[in-house]
Amino acid sequence: MKWKKLGRIWQPEGNFWWNKKYGQLPVPYYLSEENKIRVFFGTACDETFCRISFIDVDADDPTRIVYDPAKPVLDIGDPGTFDDSGVVPSSVINIDGRLLLYTVGYQRCGRVPYMLYAGLAESSDGGISLSRVSKAPILPRKDFRPTGQGAPSVLFHDGIYKMWHWFSTRWITVEGKLFLDYKIGYAESSDGISWDMKDITCLAPDESKGEFAVARPWVIFEDGRFKMWYSIRLVGKMYRIGYAESEDGLNWTRMDHLAGIDVSEEGWDSEMICYPAVIDIKGSRYMFYNGNSNGMTGFGVAILEK
Repeated sequence: MKWKKLGRIWQPEGNFWWNKKYGQLPVPYYLSEENKIRVFFGTACDETFCRISFIDVDADDPTRIVYDPAKPVLDIGDPGTFDDSGVVPSSVINIDGRLLLYTVGYQRCGRVPYMLYAGLAESSDGGISLSRVSKAPILPRKDFRPTGQGAPSVLFHDGIYKMWHWFSTRWITVEGKLFLDYKIGYAESSDGISWDMKDITCLAPDESKGEFAVARPWVIFEDGRFKMWYSIRLVGKMYRIGYAESEDGLNWTRMDHLAGIDVSEEGWDSEMICYPAVIDIKGSRYMFYNGNSNGMTGFGVAILEK
């Protein structure tokens, strides 16, 4: 496969107190009756507290913004909760008209920079307003997941909800900085809200290639198999986008050579690309993604060439 980049859609212009930095983890949701794509994302104030906002783009031209509410739709959590220092979106599903938006919340710490955990918000109006389903993480700490888990990608398949998410077991030092050792794990649910997190590693970084993390999966089911796009963190290069396939959703074969997208020669996504989110609309497949500095430069979109 090969993706054609259509350009950057949104970047932080700093015209409001809450959107001074970043446009992280774009999450598209198709509003078919209105023929537009609602793209949720996280953006931060001067203190780097991220809040969730969205824009609507034309489904026939996803580089054209047709509505910008100019306000966040989900604020940071209450003091002491897992997302009191910021919250960003990760994936979205619709259950009988009820939108469930899975999130990543972060909390600043002392001995390590932060803690990250998965959360959940809901909406009955398509995401114009959001409220937390719980003030607690939906994936709690376990002995086999002691330091964090987040960035859920959720599908309803074979009568159950299936989630792929990153998890970490320890902090590591890379080029003098602390990072979480992201791997990709799996969980199941009967309702999309309460989750049974499995002690399974679906994907892990390949240290022989200079990788030290694989993170933020985005999974679809197509042609009898699961297909995953994800972010690969590399020493010296930071993020690139990878691709893998699986017949059962648990055992994955990496096919990164088929990802079909890389950094540009110059511009907003010339240093790294990360956090892909894929959506099919009217026979076209689009990928929304972040560029340099983990989304500091905003997000763009690419279309799969036929």
